[in-house]
Amino acid sequence: MTRPQTRRAIERAIKARSAEVYAGFLLPYLLPGMAVLDCGCGEATITLGLAEAVHAGWVVAVDLEKGSFAATRRYAASIARCNLDFAVGDGRRLPFHEAVFDAALCHSMLETLDDPAKAVTELRRVTKPGGVVGAASVEYGGIILGGEQTAGPRRFYDIRQRLWRAEQTAEPNMGRRLRGLFEEARFARVAAFADYISYGTPDLVTAFARDRAAECRNPELRAAVTRHRISSLEELSDLATRWQEWGEDSAAFFAFPWCRVLAWP
Repeated sequence: MTRPQTRRAIERAIKARSAEVYAGFLLPYLLPGMAVLDCGCGEATITLGLAEAVHAGWVVAVDLEKGSFAATRRYAASIARCNLDFAVGDGRRLPFHEAVFDAALCHSMLETLDDPAKAVTELRRVTKPGGVVGAASVEYGGIILGGEQTAGPRRFYDIRQRLWRAEQTAEPNMGRRLRGLFEEARFARVAAFADYISYGTPDLVTAFARDRAAECRNPELRAAVTRHRISSLEELSDLATRWQEWGEDSAAFFAFPWCRVLAWP
C-alpha cells in the first residue's frame, strides 16, 4: 500500500519528470500493444508514461538499483497499472534475449557510464528489426542563463561539471556524442537533435533557484567539492545566496539542453 504522503511525493515527481516532457520525442512511435524497455529507469517516473502510451502492451523498467524504483513500483500497483514490470540489471549486460522489444528508451544513463558504447550495442541487440530506440543525454555546453547577475549560477555549473568528472559520476557533455555512439553501433538509421527545457515564469524560476541553493547547502555535495579542492565551503554558501538573488530577478531565465537520438536497428 502507498501512504498518502508517499503517493503525493511520487505524483509530484511524475509531474516534474513526466514522459511527455522527457520522452516526448519517442512517444509518437509507441503504439498500443508494443513491448517497451526503459533502460536505466531511475525512479521510473517516465516509465509510467510509457506504460500509459502502450496500454495494451508491456513495459519493462531496468535499473542497477532496486531501491531507485521501489516507490514507483508500489504506486503503480496502487493505481492498477498492470502492464509494467521492474528488474534489476546492467544496461551493458541486459538480461533479455535478442530482438524482444519493439522500442527502448535510455534517458540520462549513458552519461553515467565509462563505457557507454556497450550499452548502446545492447540496446540494438534487444530491439526488434523495425523497432526504434530513443536516447537522451545532458549537454552542459548549451546552457542558457539570463538575468542581471548570472556569474554565480554559471560558477555553480562549472563546479558541478568538475565534480562529476572528479567523482566519475557523469560526463556533462555526453549529448554531443550520441549520434556517433549510435552510428558506431551500426544502427541502420540514426537521427540526432536537441531540445531545451526552460524555466521562464516566476514560479518556475523561483523553484529552480531554490533547488539550486539547497544543492549548494547539501552536506554531501559540500564534502565532495572540498575533498576534490574544487571550491570552498565559503564559496558554496555565497553561491546559495547568489541563486536566491537570481531567483528574485524578474529577468531571470534558465534553459537546459537535452541532446536526443532516435535510432532504428
